[in-house]
Order: sequence, then structure tokens, then C-alpha cells
Amino acid sequence: MAGRFLGATRQLRHALCLAAAGLAAVSAHPSPVEPEAGSNFCVAVVDPHGLRVQGVTILLAPLAAAPLRQGLTDSDGSWCVHLAPGAYVVRAAGRGMEGAARLVTVPPGGQSQQIELSLKVSSLATQVEVTASRLPESLWDAPLPVRQVDRRHLRAVGARQLNDALQEIPEVVTFAGGQHSGGASANVQGFASRDVEILLDGQPLFGRVNGYVDLNQFDASFIEAIEIKTGASAMTYGLQGMGGVIHLLTRRAAEGRHAGFEAGYGSFNTALARAEAGYAARGFALYGAAAMQRGLGYHLIPTAIGKTQPANRVRNVFQSVYLPAWKNWNAASTFLFLDQNFWGFDGSPATGIYDFRRPKRRVILLPRATYTLGGSSLLALRARRIYYRSDEDVVYRAPFSLRGQKTENMAEGGDAEWTVARADGLRFATSLYFNHHRMVGERLTTSGNEASTAVWSQLSTAEVPLASGWRLLAGYRADRDRLFGARLSPQLAVAWRPSDRLSLSGGATRGVRAPDFNEMYIFHTHAGGRVVIYGEPTLRPQRSWSYHAGALVHAIPKSRLETRLFHHDLTDLIEAAFQARQGIASIYRYANIGRARIRGGSANLHYTPSRRWELSLGYQYLDAKDIRSRLPLVYAPRHRGNVRLTFAEGRQGLLVSLFANFTSPTYYGTSGGAPVYMRGFELMGINAEKELGGGLMLRLTLRNLTGDVDPAFRLTAPRSVEASLRWRFGGQEN
Repeated sequence: MAGRFLGATRQLRHALCLAAAGLAAVSAHPSPVEPEAGSNFCVAVVDPHGLRVQGVTILLAPLAAAPLRQGLTDSDGSWCVHLAPGAYVVRAAGRGMEGAARLVTVPPGGQSQQIELSLKVSSLATQVEVTASRLPESLWDAPLPVRQVDRRHLRAVGARQLNDALQEIPEVVTFAGGQHSGGASANVQGFASRDVEILLDGQPLFGRVNGYVDLNQFDASFIEAIEIKTGASAMTYGLQGMGGVIHLLTRRAAEGRHAGFEAGYGSFNTALARAEAGYAARGFALYGAAAMQRGLGYHLIPTAIGKTQPANRVRNVFQSVYLPAWKNWNAASTFLFLDQNFWGFDGSPATGIYDFRRPKRRVILLPRATYTLGGSSLLALRARRIYYRSDEDVVYRAPFSLRGQKTENMAEGGDAEWTVARADGLRFATSLYFNHHRMVGERLTTSGNEASTAVWSQLSTAEVPLASGWRLLAGYRADRDRLFGARLSPQLAVAWRPSDRLSLSGGATRGVRAPDFNEMYIFHTHAGGRVVIYGEPTLRPQRSWSYHAGALVHAIPKSRLETRLFHHDLTDLIEAAFQARQGIASIYRYANIGRARIRGGSANLHYTPSRRWELSLGYQYLDAKDIRSRLPLVYAPRHRGNVRLTFAEGRQGLLVSLFANFTSPTYYGTSGGAPVYMRGFELMGINAEKELGGGLMLRLTLRNLTGDVDPAFRLTAPRSVEASLRWRFGGQEN
């Protein structure tokens, strides 16, 4: 396996060198951009009074595997471009505004077409490129719950890693987070991180050595947008998505040439370096990015007893390639390499101090191709190959000795999907999905220290517009797992828009999650040997019924209020149950412990009084309980909230954002038969950016101004200051 990984690393280096040489050659000898065969397409943007607006960014995202098209509206408030036949999501975005968008179809025949986007609509709802139904649509019309964080939000909070971007979503609770942590997981609406699927461009990321995908492995620089689906409605995307999905949409090169570099430094010897470059013309697009982040955490004192925040280093290399269309075919590929290494020490008076070092590496290759059957019909073919390795070098000074554990994950598969997305609102998708997953490692208790499974899935979703503003969504997912047999997950949802100021939705979904290899076969030790967890190969899949109801309201001009109620019933819940004590060690084993109930509600308010100001408020109430023990579910806080106030002055090139979130005391286990709660905490910060001219921009970020750090678990970083200088050449900053 080590040889295979080294071979993959060498191939990565060769691919990066070739890509860099190709990009340099193309940039050095640019060819004139010729109009593509197709239709002349124009977008006009108007304000609430019907007046044209200049300087609004227009993004054209084709549903096919093709590059983005991007431009600014001129003095007449319009932007025109030649487009090939097909389906496109057209977005209009500006400072201090939410993005207005529409799904449009460009028919063959070369006829000119023009659409108009109103900024009045942009203050009400935003458009997502791929929703929980796998089809593009507006939040006003979406029957299933979905949230989106775009690049404007990432810049507003000075996000460096994925964990930072998710902290202002009240339905998402991140733990062991912050810039200086070694790992971070996310719970969604009370569901544990192992019930939440992480996707990259629609493809699942396998490799959960400890039951979760570490959010701090992902640099925010190559992320275009993040979509969060809650509840079992996310089952459309994968078997691990019973509790929700966090979907990462990656960046594509925009038309022309552009490059950028960012370097920064901050408290606790934190360092940041990023570089990016892109070129797109005549249907070809190449984008590459590399990033390195390092944080040495808290003050590491070797003689101290007690848990401290570990040092952390993360490196990312990302590349996307889109080839020119050939007849009706488009082809593209995404590549991502992640390398994380964090180290530190822990201990107690009973076990002494131990040192640990935990490198993690992930290699992801996602090729895909699309065939346009017509203006509104598309056939998509996707494949994936993922390699993930996690090492743990642990030295227990006393009384144990343990070192050199490693675990490897390999996954390959693909899917074929036929999508129909018509401008009249009719949407249909059906696909066939296959995945083979294999894990090898010293900590597996199986014969040969390995485990594998293969899953075939078929899923279909239809969304039909009805009379009087009603929309009906019906679908299902049928799975055939080599280990657990066949399962069926139906889904039904409705949306009703009685007026331009109100949209209502609701639905029910059956969810299933098969036990992962960690729960079935892996032997874990934690806290210096004080906690030991065994896998259980006889586990049954978890099952759930998820119900949701929501409302999207525009009661106040330039505002959007979104409220949701949800209820989840879980059976055969998988948890680590206490078995016995052996000396100083507590022995746990995974088991199906019975039923659980999760219910609650959330509210999000967005208010944009002007193009300069934007206010975002969010809150979630959660009641998550184990029915058998009558105790709360772990890491499911009852209260969670966030606030962000952003000021942006385009002429001065100034962006200032104040952001904060809070989490109430959170249950995490029992001690002596009594429930134990980690105390609540807050995270507050200020992020400021200023354009200096010549493509230079200065960023200053102050984090955790409250200084509220949990002394036992270090869930947030202490007060810190970070500064970076960013340079960008060509293109437009989203």
C-alpha cells in the first residue's frame, strides 16, 4: 500500500508539473477568444424601481461539464455572451446583495435570447446550483430543506478552513474546531458526524477512520460554495447521509487569465500561504490552487498534565480541467490532494503523559463527462477513485507502550444520471450508482486486517409543478449492499407559493445508514488508554423517518426570514455502550441501543438594507434524546445561534464583518452514573479587508474576542490575530 501511495504521489507531481507547464504555455501564447457556435444570450439586471444596474457580476454555470462564464453588467445594466445550446444556471451577485438567479435553456438554432433579473428578487431568495433533489432551483420553490454558503460569506468571515465556513450555520455544530486544532467534526440537526455525508462535486468522500471526515483538512480557497442538506432528504446523495449532507462545490476557471497569491501570519506561529492560477477560452478551462496552513496551537508545555490543543499543518493541492466540447460531449476532471499532520501531547496523573503524531493523506480523482440530449435533457457519467491513509504514532510514557498504527481506505465507483430540467419547472432525474470500498489497517479485528463492501443503488426523483403555485416532489433510493442486503428509502415533499412574499414546504423521508467499518471492526484507544472502544460486526443498519416543514417569508422589504420545524425518529441507533472497567480503562463496545428522537426548529434572517450593509441572524433549538436511557444525545446542544454584520464599500475596496456564534452546555457522557455536560462557549471575531491597488488586498482577522475557552476540552482557540496580503492578477473577485 505504501508503494501504491508513493506511486500516486509521483503521478501527482508529474500531473502538477505538466499542468503548470501547459498553463504557462497557454498564458504565454494566448489565442483570441472566438465566439462559440450557438445563440447570443443577454442578461439585464434591474433594481426594485425597474432601473438598470451597472457593475453586477453575472455567472453562467452550465449543467454540462463545461467552464463557467463570467462578466459584469455595463452602463446599460446588461451583459451578453455567445452560448452553446444547453441548460444554464444564471446568477447575478453584487456587494450587499443576495444572488438572484434563474434556470434557462438555450435552444439550438442560433436565435438571440434575453432575460431580466430583478434585484428585488435577489433580496428574497438565493439560487443553488444543485439542491437536495439533485436539480437546480430557487429556494422559493424547493420542497426540500437546503442552505448555502457562497464565496461572499467565506470572505466575510475570513474563512481559512471548511470548519470556519460552517460555524455560522445554526443547524451545524462543529467540535474540536478553530484554526489551531488537529481535527474537527460536524453534527447536523442533532445527528452525529458519522451520520453526515461529505461530498465533493456530488461525489462522496470515503475514509472515516474515527467515524468522521476532518473538516480542517479542506482549505477554503478552492471552494466556490457549500450546500447543507438536513435530515434524511440528503439520502439522495449517499448511504451515509441519513442525518444530512455537507456538499462542497469547487471552483472553475472563469473566462480569460487570472492568478493570485496570499501569504499571512498570526498568533501561535500560525502561517498561511496560497497560490492559484486559471485560464479559460473557447470551452477549455484549467484551474489550479495550492495552499499550506500551519498553527502551533496553544502553549505546549512538555511537563504539563492535561489536554492541550495540538499543533497542526495542512497542505492542499487542487486542480480542475474542462475540455472543449466535442459534438454534444463535454468532459472534465477534478483532482484534490490533502496532507495533514498534527501532533502534541496529552495525559493524566493515572497514565502519565503521552506524545502523538497523526499524519493523514487523501488523494481524490473525479473524472466526469456529460452528453447534451437536448436543450433541457442531459446525460452525466461520473467516476471516482479515492485513497485515504491515516497514521498514528503514539508513545505512552507510562505505563503503556504503543506506536505505529495506520489505516488505509480505497474507494472506487461511478454513476450514470439522466436529468431533465425544463424552464417550465418540470424536473426529473434518475441514476444508477456503484461503489466499492475497502479498508486495511492494524486496528481492524478482521481476518487479514481488512474489510470490503460493494453497493449498488438506483434512485429517481421527479418534481412536478401543479396549479395554484403548488409543486410536488416524489422519489426513492433503492440500495443493494453486499453486507446488509436490499433497502428502499422513499421520499415525498410538497411546496406551495401562495404569494410573492410567502413560500411553504414540507415532506417526509425514510432514511437508512449502514454501519461503517469503524463501528464494526476497528479497535480504538483514547485518552492515554483510559478509554477503549471495540467494534461489533453484528450491528444492524440504523433507520429513521424524517419529517420537516418550513416557511420562507418576505414580510419586511429587503429581508428574508426562513423558519423550519423538524422531527426525526431513529431506530437501531448505533452508539458506543459502556461494558466494564479493566484497571484504569473504561471498556466500550458499539451496539444498536434502541430508539432516539430528535426534534426542534430553526430560524434564519437575512436583511440587506442597502448594497453596503448585510445582517444575518440564525438560531436553532434542539431536543435530542435517547428514548431508552432518557438522556440527551451526545454533542447535540439545546441552543445554538449566530450573528454576522457586514459592511462593504465597493468604491473604497473595503469589507468589514463582525461575526459571532454561541453554543449552550452540551451533554457528552456520564460519570458515576450522572450526566456530564461540557460548558457552553462563544466564538466572536472581526474580519476586515482593504484593497490597496494594483490587485493587492490586506486582510486582518481577530478571532474569539471573548476569550471564552473551555478549560477541559479546548473547543475554541484563544484570542488570536491574523494578517495576510493577497495579490490577484486578471479576472474578477467573486
